[in-house]
Amino acid sequence: MANFKKPIQNYPLGKRVVIMSMIFFFLICGLLNFFISGDQQFSNLAYSFLQGKLYFTQTKVAVYDTALFEGKFYWPLQPFPAIILIPFVYIFSLFGKFFLQGYLQFFLVAGVFYLIYRICRKIKYSSNDSLFLAFAFCFSSVFLGVALWPWSWYYSQVVATFLLFLGLYEFLSKKRHWVLGVISGLLFLTRTPASLIIVLFVADIYFNTHTTFRSRLLNLTKIISPFILAIFLAFLYNQLRFRNIFELGYNFQLIKGSALKAREYGIFNLIHLPGNLYYFLLSSPTPVFKDGLSHVLTYPYIKANPWGVSIFFTSPYFLYLFLLKYKNRLLKLMWVTALIIALPILLYYGVGYRQFGYRYSLDFLPLLFLILLIGYRRKYRILSKAFKIVILVVAHTNLYLFITFLSDFI
Repeated sequence: MANFKKPIQNYPLGKRVVIMSMIFFFLICGLLNFFISGDQQFSNLAYSFLQGKLYFTQTKVAVYDTALFEGKFYWPLQPFPAIILIPFVYIFSLFGKFFLQGYLQFFLVAGVFYLIYRICRKIKYSSNDSLFLAFAFCFSSVFLGVALWPWSWYYSQVVATFLLFLGLYEFLSKKRHWVLGVISGLLFLTRTPASLIIVLFVADIYFNTHTTFRSRLLNLTKIISPFILAIFLAFLYNQLRFRNIFELGYNFQLIKGSALKAREYGIFNLIHLPGNLYYFLLSSPTPVFKDGLSHVLTYPYIKANPWGVSIFFTSPYFLYLFLLKYKNRLLKLMWVTALIIALPILLYYGVGYRQFGYRYSLDFLPLLFLILLIGYRRKYRILSKAFKIVILVVAHTNLYLFITFLSDFI
C-alpha cells in the first residue's frame, strides 16, 4: 500500500487530498462506530449464544423487527454476524462490559478499503488511483451509510460487503476454490442474496475449457461442498428456532405501518419490483420547505430520502458502466451474476426504510464496482482528473446528506 512514512507534503497534490479526506472520513467512522450504542441486536444475540440460547435472553433488546414466536424474541437475520462477535462479547463480559458492534465494524470498513486497494493494484491501477477508487466505494457510495452507523441491519451489510470483496480478491488472485466456497457459505449465513456470487465462481469453472473435466469436477466440489454445509447449518438453525427449516422468522416479524402493508402483498412478489427499482435508480434527495404551504426552502435545504436515494446520486461514477464494452467473458459472467443477486432483492417487500441510499444494493454493488474497475482500466487506463474530483465532491455531499438523514432518527 502507499508508504505513509513519507511526509504528506511530499506527495502530489491529488494524493495529498485523498489521503487527508481518507483520514477525515475514517476519523468520523471511528467516532461514530465506537460511541453509538443503539440497536445492538447482533451483540445481544452473541451473548445469548454464549448462554446456549437462540433467542434474546436480555430484557433491554429493542423488539422492533424481531420475530416473536411462542413468547420468545428471535432475530430473523442470518447468524454469522453474531457468531464472529462471540469471542469479543465473551472477553468484554468478563469485565462486566458490553461489546458494541461498532468496535468490530470499524475494522471491517478498514478491511473493505484495504481489499479494494489490493484489487485495484491487481488490475494494474497505480497506487494513487487505487487509493481514490478504494475511497470512492467506501465513502462516495451507499456504503457510507452503513459504514458510519453501526445499527444491526447496517452491521450485517458491512460484514457481507467485506466477505464479497474478500471473495472477489481471492477470485482474482490465488483462486483457491475451497476458500471461495467457504466465503460463499459465510455469505449465505450473513446476507443470503449476496451468497449468489457463487454463480460467478461456478460459471468460471464451467466455462474454463483449458482444464480437464475431472479437474473442473474437483474444483466444483471444493466450492459447492462448504456452501451446502452452510445451507444445512442455516436449515438446522431455523428448525431449532421455528420448527421449520425454511422459516427465518420474517412471517413472525414485529413490523408496523407501511412495511406491514407491503408484506400483505407477499414477501417476494413482482408487485414490489417497480418500487425497488425506483429507489435504486431514480429517487432523489427531498427538499426541505419552511412551511407546509409555500415552496420556500429552509436549512438544510435538501435531505436524503429515508426510503432510499438513487445510486446515481450517491455514486454517479457508476454512469461509466453505460460507456464501457463487455466483450470479455469474465465481465459478462459478472453482469449475469449481479443480475441474479439483484432479482430476489428487487422482488422483496422491504425497500429498506431508514437508510442512506438503496442499501440492499450492497449485495451486488461490489460486483458492479469490479466491472467498472476492469472496464474503465481497459478503456481509459488511468483515472481522469474529472473522475477524481467527482469522487471527492460526492463523498462530502454524501456526508452532508447522511447527516440530514440521521437528524430524523436521533
